[in-house]
Amino acid sequence: MAGTWTPEGPQPGLDGGGGRAPRSASKRALLTLVDQGFSSASNFGVGVAVARIAGPAGLGGFSLAYACWLFLAAQHRSLVTDPMAIENDVVHREASSKLRAGLAAELILAITAAGVLALVGASLILVHQHIFGLSMLTVAPWLPFLVVQDYWRWIGFMQRRPGKALANDTVFNCVQAAGFAAVAMGGVHSVVVVISSWGIGAAAGAVFGLRQFAVRPTLRGGITLLGARWHMSKWLAGNSLTGWGSTQAGGLLASFILGPVGLGGLRAAQTLVAGPTFVLVQAGGSVGLPEASRALSERGWPGLRRVALFVTGGGLLGIGVVGVLVMIMGGPLLRFVYGPDFARYWAAADLIAVAYLFTAIGLGPVLILKASRRTRDLFRVQVITMVAALSSVTVLALRYGVAGAAGSAIITAAVALTGCLWYCRSARSELLAATTTGHAPSIRTQAVVHPLPLTADLA
Repeated sequence: MAGTWTPEGPQPGLDGGGGRAPRSASKRALLTLVDQGFSSASNFGVGVAVARIAGPAGLGGFSLAYACWLFLAAQHRSLVTDPMAIENDVVHREASSKLRAGLAAELILAITAAGVLALVGASLILVHQHIFGLSMLTVAPWLPFLVVQDYWRWIGFMQRRPGKALANDTVFNCVQAAGFAAVAMGGVHSVVVVISSWGIGAAAGAVFGLRQFAVRPTLRGGITLLGARWHMSKWLAGNSLTGWGSTQAGGLLASFILGPVGLGGLRAAQTLVAGPTFVLVQAGGSVGLPEASRALSERGWPGLRRVALFVTGGGLLGIGVVGVLVMIMGGPLLRFVYGPDFARYWAAADLIAVAYLFTAIGLGPVLILKASRRTRDLFRVQVITMVAALSSVTVLALRYGVAGAAGSAIITAAVALTGCLWYCRSARSELLAATTTGHAPSIRTQAVVHPLPLTADLA
């Protein structure tokens, strides 16, 4: 059975997908990268469609509701899909039971979040914030479909079948695009119908996933799964929440110090670099975590180290190319994408590109800490990183303006990398000891093994 650690090498097991997984790791990585790029382009397209059809006010209302969805997406991955990948659920002989329990957990989280968002939306309408309230009320009923569709994507990655994730995203995007086209041709200028087109696309992907993975929707086992994985997932969720809070607080500080013009320039520089690099970072996590967990399960530290080095090397190569392009053509690119007034923020884009190189180096250490179940250590690193981010952006933005705020990203990324490398030392020592003795890692690095069928993201 795959998932049983032995020092001798890979053990026979299931591929979790009812057939043979793709033979080539590079092929899986390429398909994952294509899917992440496709997904990111789709998310960008939603904002464009809302802006074109519903205007600036509609985009403002949608942006708040969309931010709530992004927060839920990060949390469901931390609480469900990341723990599933770490525990190698899809290669377990009871994989079908684990997939059902994972789906149940996702539905419970999404239904709860939908209720909260609907309550917030109704409250905003009562205080005369109609656009924000209406957007939240419209998004709320679609949250279960959005979460379940994202769940199928991650199951595809875990099964080493990124083609399934790409197929599901294709269904989502095609139905969504058809909805946008119908709305545009009908001359309707309502944020409600645009959001509904997005939601219908998610519903199509969610239903298609039920057929793809042969799973029936249920709520049974969801609470049990969430509770069983809580000892590990709470730190992943805390890591995600702290990172989100750090980003929001950093943006607020920068807005106070730089003003609206400076903040706009900083955002333009960040987006220019972050767009393509975020796709690479996400792809590294999507293909990397399932591969790293499986390699640790089958081959111990040598297998985990090999995957971590592969992901780090791929991330450095891709992000390095982006960084070189920004350093050579950053000014013209900023002028072309955002307008002539933004070309002067070229230096800020260069500094942010350097920061992403530190992030690329950290891809491997993050995978090592996740796969070895040191999620508490990741949370500690995130807390330290948040302190570094807030203090450095305050000091450097006051002294050097936009360039200083961009430079603080280098300090933040370097602190995060240093923290991960520090905790990786003890993880390496423990896993090496396990490889030498032929025993599984100690209870300190392993999740508790529960006797019932279970199932459960972030990079």
